[in-house]
Order: sequence, then structure tokens, then C-alpha cells
Amino acid sequence: MSTFLQFMFTKYFWRHVGLMAFVSLLLLGFVFLLLSTYTHHGESITVPDLRKLTLEQVEKRLEALNLRYTVLDSAYQQDLPPLGVIDQTPKPGDKVKESRRIYLTVNATNPPLVPIPNIIDASLRSAEVQLNTAGLRVGQQIRVPDLAKNAVLDIKINNKSVAPGTKIPKGSAIDLVLGDGLGNTRITVPSLIGLTFLQAKLALRGYGLNVGLVTKEENIKDMENALVTRQSPDPGPEGDRLITQGEPVDLFLRENPESPVLQMPDTFGDIHLTPTSPGNTGTSGKPGGN
Repeated sequence: MSTFLQFMFTKYFWRHVGLMAFVSLLLLGFVFLLLSTYTHHGESITVPDLRKLTLEQVEKRLEALNLRYTVLDSAYQQDLPPLGVIDQTPKPGDKVKESRRIYLTVNATNPPLVPIPNIIDASLRSAEVQLNTAGLRVGQQIRVPDLAKNAVLDIKINNKSVAPGTKIPKGSAIDLVLGDGLGNTRITVPSLIGLTFLQAKLALRGYGLNVGLVTKEENIKDMENALVTRQSPDPGPEGDRLITQGEPVDLFLRENPESPVLQMPDTFGDIHLTPTSPGNTGTSGKPGGN
């Protein structure tokens, strides 16, 4: 047996091997201790919810937790103050190490400009939908005399008319000028007595008036050909009673025994009837004429 092999079986050799192993373990333990102290192994910080906070508030919150932040992007939300936090990465509740950087999306200092949609002649409801879609708001509703009820006649900001397509800050309020459905034109009440219901509706439309309450007899079979026997308001004794365009006229109807065939009037003042009974010829006259 060689001298080295004989030495390996001596107590002296194994004493040194054990001492070297012990020293190696001590060194490894010391290194792990240093790494754990340096990296805070096993320790973590819960990321706070920074949304809706200002950057000044964010800085105070993160400084107390030994965290940092970087503004990564900007967007716009009307309900947040300028530079208010919209979103963050990592998310609230995530676990991170000390000195970790939190990336923020903040609210823009100035709102972006958006074009006013073309809502002229649109209904109020349609205008509200289009404005909301564009990120704008309906401000005051200003009613003016016009037959087009609730139709948008003009767009105003700070009492000044603006054209569709004009770019304004997102979130701005727009005042709408709307028709009140009445207008301001006064006309004489047309006489509708003796006309069929269909003829009376056409005549009222031509005069810029509306059909009001319709009262009819129970035995009426053909509503469109029913005869107008009374109206309210009536033309007056002299035929000079006035009414405002857009107002309603109430009608009273009865069954028409002749069921006349209607020919479309050339003007709203001329109504032509062709009775279906044999031997009759067509007649013409003004509304209410007999």
C-alpha cells in the first residue's frame, strides 16, 4: 500500500477533512447571510393603490415605502385632476422588493381637442348621443319659436354660435338652441268642416298646424273618409280667428255616407272631391266650402 493511501486512513487526515468542511460551511453560511441582508430575501412590500392620486400624493406614499415611480404614459379622464393617476404597473396588492419602480399612466394636463359633431336638425335625443360619444356634454337647452319641436337649430358656446367640426376641449359643455314646436307665425284658423279626415290632415299640415284631439262616432268604418262636422278652434264668425303655427286643432268626425274618392289637392287651399255616386260630377272649393 502506498504512503498516500496509508495517510488517508489516519485520524490526522480525517481531522483536517472535517475542519475544511466546517470552514466551507461557515463561509457558505456567511455568504448567504450577506446576500439575504442585501436583497432582503423573503421580504416584500405590498404595492399601494395609487389611482386617482396626484403625483404629489404618490411621491409621499411611495417614499414612505422605499419605492419609486416613473410616469410612463398619459391619457385623459374628465373626472380626474390634471396629472392624476389613471393606471399603474405593478397593480395594487402586488408584492415587490424595496426600491422597485412603479410605472404610472397619468391624466393629461390639458384635455385633447375633439370636433363638434354635425347635430344641426338632429333631434335632442340624437344630439345627446352624438355629443356623449364625442366626449362632450349638453349644456343649456334654449327654446326658440320654431315648428320643428326639439330639433337642434343652432350650437352655442359662451353665447356664441359655433359650426359643426369646430374643435373644442374634450368634456366641454355645448348649449343647444331647440325648436319649441310652435313657431311665432299667426295665421287665420282654416275651415275644415265638410272635409274628410284625410283631407283635413293634409290641410292642417299645409297650414303648419297639428291634428289635436279626434272625437268620432262609434259607427265609423272608414276613418280616413269620415267627415269633419266640427272643429276647435273654429274660424270664428268672420273667419278671421288667429292661431299660432304648430298649435293643434281638435276634430269631430262622423261616418261619410258617400265615401268620396280623394284626389290630392294642388294647393292646401283647394280640395277636390269626386263622389262615387252615379250622376254626380266633381266639385271644388276652399276648405269648408259647400
